[in-house]
Amino acid sequence: MKIFKTYTTKQIFNLLVISGLLLIENIDGNILNIAIPQMSHTFGTSVFILKLAITSYLVGLAVFIPISGWFADRFGTQKTLIASIIIFTLMSLQCGLTNSLPLLVVSRLLQGIAGAFMVPVARLLLLKIFDNSQIMKEYSVMNKFVILGTICAPILGGYLVTYFSWRYIFWVNLPLGVLALVATILYVDNYSQSQQKFSLINFIVLAIFLACISFWLDICLLPEINFIQKSALLLVAVIMGTIYINLEFKSELPVINFNLFKLRTFNICFFAGIFARAALGGRSFLLAIFLEMNFHLSAFQAGFYFIYMSLGVLSSRSLVKLIISKYGFRKTVTLANSGSSLAFLMLSGITKINIWLYCVLYISGVFSAVQFNCFNVLCYADVAEEDYSGATSLITTMQQLGASFGIVIASGLFQLFSHNLILGNYVHSFNYTFIGLALINLFAQLFTRKLTSYDGNSLIHKT
Repeated sequence: MKIFKTYTTKQIFNLLVISGLLLIENIDGNILNIAIPQMSHTFGTSVFILKLAITSYLVGLAVFIPISGWFADRFGTQKTLIASIIIFTLMSLQCGLTNSLPLLVVSRLLQGIAGAFMVPVARLLLLKIFDNSQIMKEYSVMNKFVILGTICAPILGGYLVTYFSWRYIFWVNLPLGVLALVATILYVDNYSQSQQKFSLINFIVLAIFLACISFWLDICLLPEINFIQKSALLLVAVIMGTIYINLEFKSELPVINFNLFKLRTFNICFFAGIFARAALGGRSFLLAIFLEMNFHLSAFQAGFYFIYMSLGVLSSRSLVKLIISKYGFRKTVTLANSGSSLAFLMLSGITKINIWLYCVLYISGVFSAVQFNCFNVLCYADVAEEDYSGATSLITTMQQLGASFGIVIASGLFQLFSHNLILGNYVHSFNYTFIGLALINLFAQLFTRKLTSYDGNSLIHKT
């Protein structure tokens, strides 16, 4: 293939393994949203309670991602990936077997813990096998494979839910997990490097804080949970957060490398990414429910509409490097942020299925893809090679917490508008929620406007 022309055989196989692991995570992350309405009938609860099945996975990711880089450096990339793939695959099996919502949430939590080591380490592996000047190109190549998950997941999930059972959306991970495991054993080297000692106490306190704050965000708007329970969880989060800060700044063995925030491009991308990821997380959660509840579509029918968004993502991949090379990261990010926010506002005007919906989904895919491609690459512009693992952990944690926060916001806004509007249907409630997500996405521009015209130039591969 032409895209592999300049690669060594070792680089090709490693890139395929990395892409395969991200493909599995991409399918798993997109396939569940389409099944939420059907799963709510099985468990006898609302679609908004079932968001726990999504956010529990994100909690598992957020809690353990901070040590994934240290773990990979200490024990090696191959060993870490093998263990995480096995656990991820077994938990996928368990998720499909359960008839209990609490057990489903726990299984998804454990699956998220496995994913916390699998996905960030796969991205770290990319930084190990390619030099800094190649990263932009390799992200583009890798994403051509990852986009397959975005296209296939809603359709595959919709088909399985409509004609079989929602349980199969988890079991689809089984053959993919086996293939990824075999490929990792055969082709991935066990990269490791010397690493300072690890403070277990600091990590435990941090883990409790992240878990508590994540679950509090998830339940804070649920009327099924009483005020005392919510307050207690928040209090524990505040106490643990305070203890962690005091321990971390006095410790010679920090879990998080706070010096990374002194790097201007990293700092900008980190905080801008929180808002952008929140908007995207809210959209991903809401869109399938929007199509199925408003227009009475089956999961299979709703899945096909995601093709238009996926085509937008796919078409942007071939242009993003050219655009960045010509205009630089600053102008490209500004355009992407503005276009993505506009797409949310356009979604708020959808009241029926027609060509306008297809165009809006396509545009949304284009701009959000450019937006996150820029963030994912630019955050490493000034990061030293020895800090790659710490930076990868921090960025990935931000992405998961941002997505979780977005789901909570989207769910809360929708319930708020549904209670306060007497409309006879939910169309306008969805529309106003999309406006809220557009405003959240715009906040990213408060940070990215601080970029300079030369930021990220070292990452643009000259071919």
